[in-house]
Amino acid sequence: MTIKKQTIKEPILVTGAAGFIGRRLVKRLLDEGRQVNAFDVMACPESLQGEVNLNWFKGDVSKREDVKIAVGGCCSIFHLAALVGDWGQAALHQKITVEGTQILFELALASPLKPRLVLASSIVVYGDQINGERCYEGMPHGWFYGPYGKSKQTQETIAHQFIQQGLDIRMVRPANVYGAGSKPWVDDVCAELKKGMPVLIAGGNYNAGLVHVDNVIEILILACESENSRGQIFNAADEEGVTWRQYMKDLAECCGASKPKSMPRMIAKYLAKSGEIAYHLMQIEHRPPLTSEALNLVGSNHRIDMTKTKELLEYKPVKYYREGLDEIRQYLKI
Repeated sequence: MTIKKQTIKEPILVTGAAGFIGRRLVKRLLDEGRQVNAFDVMACPESLQGEVNLNWFKGDVSKREDVKIAVGGCCSIFHLAALVGDWGQAALHQKITVEGTQILFELALASPLKPRLVLASSIVVYGDQINGERCYEGMPHGWFYGPYGKSKQTQETIAHQFIQQGLDIRMVRPANVYGAGSKPWVDDVCAELKKGMPVLIAGGNYNAGLVHVDNVIEILILACESENSRGQIFNAADEEGVTWRQYMKDLAECCGASKPKSMPRMIAKYLAKSGEIAYHLMQIEHRPPLTSEALNLVGSNHRIDMTKTKELLEYKPVKYYREGLDEIRQYLKI
């Protein structure tokens, strides 16, 4: 199929603009000379301050009045705002990720400008299927392991409902997004490596399902530009075959930690489940050392099908593993 492209109509709204992916997406759009409205509960990051074509809206995605101000006048929307993490109160995930998405979609549907919307979802919607099957966009959601997975599945269900009502939505499911500045896959892992904690499951000799943040952004933009993609879902994963063992080894070298340690899968399952139960009973807010949702990602052989993304969007990677690793190495020296 020949892709039909359309210039992304401006102004462009980016929700979750202060996040890891959001900051990079906003910078990419600004570098291309686009007019961007950025929305986040956080203030504008120092790296984006002073940008001529940027309007920053500080607000709560779960508050209609805040979102309405940001949406007004926008012709395209990248919706990245969500509570990201494998732990936390289910009610908070519901409020931010689910209710926030509902509010945004309602306002977008009511807008006379009929904005095109790209939703950043996640491969966690595949749930327990990640380690057992080749995951492609047409398969049903799997069994979720935590509030994050459940909220992202619900978010997609809401998107389908609004697509039926006529809202132009495209969805992108990033795999494990790494790169300089990634909290879960760089900062947090390096902290565990430096403490000598096990970060590998059963040796980790299987595909890590990594995707560089710049490649995710490329797919988000291509999905927005494509005239063929209304109502479509696209996976976002690199296909370089980097294993968890290789990635953790490389990160250890980058941050000056010793060789990564491993633990048997059965012990990891027991620790995750028992830790979750104990933390819930004691009402401890911060995450336990290991969760079932994290184990499902770090303990899985990822087979994320990229056929549709490459064929329908004519996607080609813009950043490869060695380049990404060099960036991380420089970032950790700062």
